[in-house]
Amino acid sequence: MQILLTSNVDKVGRKGEIVTVSEGYGRNFILKKKLGIIPTAQDMAKYKANQSKQQKVSQERISSLQNLQTKLEDYELILNVKANEEGHLFGAIKETDILEPLNREFGQLLDKSMIKITSPIKELGQYTIDIQLTSTIKTKIILYVKSEK
Repeated sequence: MQILLTSNVDKVGRKGEIVTVSEGYGRNFILKKKLGIIPTAQDMAKYKANQSKQQKVSQERISSLQNLQTKLEDYELILNVKANEEGHLFGAIKETDILEPLNREFGQLLDKSMIKITSPIKELGQYTIDIQLTSTIKTKIILYVKSEK
């Protein structure tokens, strides 16, 4: 049975997708809870047009992320933070602290989940930060944490 999902359904699909499910699951769960509808010929045509449009948008996004990857290769970011005499920070560097200057520099292409900090940064020094733009597009930047004087 084919169903056009009107809501995201775990382990089945996302809103707007046409999925194939068993008759019982479709009628007794998805249709009953109004999570999807049985698609008409018009719905199928809209879905195919929307799918090709999304594919084009996805390709453009991947292309822009690949360009961003080349720009970020060994990019050096300097953060000036408050620290005591021994070099310990008053707080810790979080993903958002790194995200804001990168988005100012390169545009709003990054989000918090792309920045991978292995352990909290609580001291002055140099760190290598992994940036995972997609599951296949990865890069690293160099972060210098310096004392505000």
